[in-house]
Amino acid sequence: MKNANEERIQVLLNQYIEEKLSKEEFQEMSDLLNQCDDATFKIYVAKMLDQSKSTLPDEFVRNRISSVHAKLKSSLLVEEKPVRKIKPFWYWTAAASILLLGFFTFQNSEQINKTYVSKVAPLTDIDPGNNKASIIIDGEEYALKEGENGLVIKDNHINYDDGKIALSNIHPNKSIKIVTPYGGQYNLVLSDGTKVWLNAGSELSYRSDYGKTNREIQLTGEAYFEVHKNQNLPFIVHSRKQEIRVLGTEFNINAYSDEQLIKTTLKEGSLRVTANQKQTTLKPNQQAQFNGNSNTLLTKEVDAEAAIAWKNGIIDLHGMSLKECMRNISRWYDVEIVYQNEIPEIELGGRMSRGLKLSTFQKFLQNNFQITTQLTNDRRLLVNYTN
Repeated sequence: MKNANEERIQVLLNQYIEEKLSKEEFQEMSDLLNQCDDATFKIYVAKMLDQSKSTLPDEFVRNRISSVHAKLKSSLLVEEKPVRKIKPFWYWTAAASILLLGFFTFQNSEQINKTYVSKVAPLTDIDPGNNKASIIIDGEEYALKEGENGLVIKDNHINYDDGKIALSNIHPNKSIKIVTPYGGQYNLVLSDGTKVWLNAGSELSYRSDYGKTNREIQLTGEAYFEVHKNQNLPFIVHSRKQEIRVLGTEFNINAYSDEQLIKTTLKEGSLRVTANQKQTTLKPNQQAQFNGNSNTLLTKEVDAEAAIAWKNGIIDLHGMSLKECMRNISRWYDVEIVYQNEIPEIELGGRMSRGLKLSTFQKFLQNNFQITTQLTNDRRLLVNYTN
């Protein structure tokens, strides 16, 4: 016989499948799941996958369950890697954390409180990033409200995605910049209907006449675009020395200043990349890699879903070097990486949820690569190779 908690969890999990959870219900589901041991939680997930009572069309339910199942599997995935075999590292606690995907807004940043004698409590772990950003108009910065998920940009004002006004009476010919800090991400809908997912440590700039006489933006960092089709007004992205020109398509640009390559990955449609007088046209599942140092522009066949995994709450470690991975960790957890000694060339594998705490990744490094890490109170992660 089911107990009250089990029945409630089943209800909440099914609502989660149908995307009907409120903020309060999501918190309730998280609290109940946190009370379960690993074996019990595994049973609940299996029942959720096998006994969904959704009234939605069968095909939709199948796709939704498959999506959830894939995400659960991805958080537990153990894969071979070329350099060294990886032991299993994402435990069932990781499966619980995967349910946080898409709900980063509901998480509160860990507070570091002073004690009665003004001593700062040791920083022992760091929560993952969440939705936070700021707007800069002609050099003046405006903080966005906590708990909001994204922005809808209009001609002369900017709303939150729930309809509340963020900024109004924006004068023409202003330079507008949306900035996500380290540990932040944000969704945008531009005035022409183009959707943008902005990753941590990124900046997207445009003029206030965007969508009327032009559709040009500047990007540093990383963003995923679903461009609204407009045959008369091309959508143009400038990133360092690279220019992207499209009419309507879906693609990702990774253009962090601390990365050697600018990577542009096409998911759908067609896309033209121009960089330093070199040019290539991408097809779906192709990636342009521009190296500004050598002035080379290469086109490679890739898995586009892996390149945009971050948008779906996943850090995909396939083919990623340790140092490249640590730069990703630095941006998402807002920590400074400090290497204590020489780190060997190691290629990682597997995938992890962006909803996990930093300590899970630290344990993964220690258990599989003899790399120990120490977190300091000033958010530095000291990395030491012990072999």
